[in-house]
Amino acid sequence: MCALLVCASLTLGKGCRRQDGPVYPQKTWAWKSPESVGFSVTKLDAFSEKSVGTGLIVHGGKLIYEWGDTTFPNDAASATKFFYTFLTLRAIEEGRIDSLDDPVVKWVPELMDLNADLGHKDRDITFRHLLNQTSGYGLSEPPGERFAYNDHATSLLAWILFFRVYDREPMQYDEVLNSEVFRDWMGLEHHFTAIHRNTPRGRLRISARDLARIGLLHHRNGRWENRQIIDENRLQAVFDKTLPMDLPRTRGVDAEEIPGLQSLGGGKDEKNHLGCLGYFWWHNHLTPDGTRLLEAAPPNTRLVMGYGGKFVMALIPDYDLIIVWFDVYRGEAWSPFDEIGRHKVNDMFKELLAARSRAE
Repeated sequence: MCALLVCASLTLGKGCRRQDGPVYPQKTWAWKSPESVGFSVTKLDAFSEKSVGTGLIVHGGKLIYEWGDTTFPNDAASATKFFYTFLTLRAIEEGRIDSLDDPVVKWVPELMDLNADLGHKDRDITFRHLLNQTSGYGLSEPPGERFAYNDHATSLLAWILFFRVYDREPMQYDEVLNSEVFRDWMGLEHHFTAIHRNTPRGRLRISARDLARIGLLHHRNGRWENRQIIDENRLQAVFDKTLPMDLPRTRGVDAEEIPGLQSLGGGKDEKNHLGCLGYFWWHNHLTPDGTRLLEAAPPNTRLVMGYGGKFVMALIPDYDLIIVWFDVYRGEAWSPFDEIGRHKVNDMFKELLAARSRAE
């Protein structure tokens, strides 16, 4: 990336300093004007007033616009599920897990005796299966055979990571979220929690600003300033892989689960993957109907989303943008994402990117 020239004066040669390398937020986010990167404030204001909720836009590591309370630790639903992928990759970096293909029964011996009538199929579940929602947990299919957007399986994954891999009791889960990586290295500003009283343990609450920080880490290929927090090749391997378009959806036949382990919020078969989902990230690829997932966004756009797209964090490398919104268009039903939400999200991107009054 070219060095950024920051000028505090219009007088040539005065009040200017040279800042080398990519910009990262420090204790708080730095700001620059929307107009400086080609956005119309008038159009952004109209967008935020219409969508309501909370949101922000980051360009080049600096905030350019926000609306609502971006500091409140919100329940962002499935828009935080990618964090379980992040925790798994960190666990590999730290030597807690050997690889994504480790059988999780090593940490969960309770799986050994499940579903004897189905050949003890759950013994073969790996981290990769859980991250790609192909584990078959709580369903009749063996791991890897079918896709199920399955919050029971995601609950199992969160429980394995916090309770077994990171060895924290349920009321200590937040110690993982307040570790050196997040507080000292990345400087998360607000309360990031997995033990909120109103949600199942393991379900995450985070502010829009802090979600954008973690998004920036992914946008910068796992690097935060002078630290490579996630190996770039390992992260890229996750980003490069989506589910095959022809991978069938679950038949929805229930099977035995670990007693007492509750869902993180939803059921076991909530939507299809459209060949655009991998490791909890949605990619702007072609779908079975021949159109892109989001026609209004550049092809290399990646996003995480919840409640059909009412909660979103999107990375748009073509424009060096990170966009976050929470709880937009309150009262409207957007789920399921594959049938309804993608069109709503596409409309959001169409309007938001139209606020770019000029190309940079």
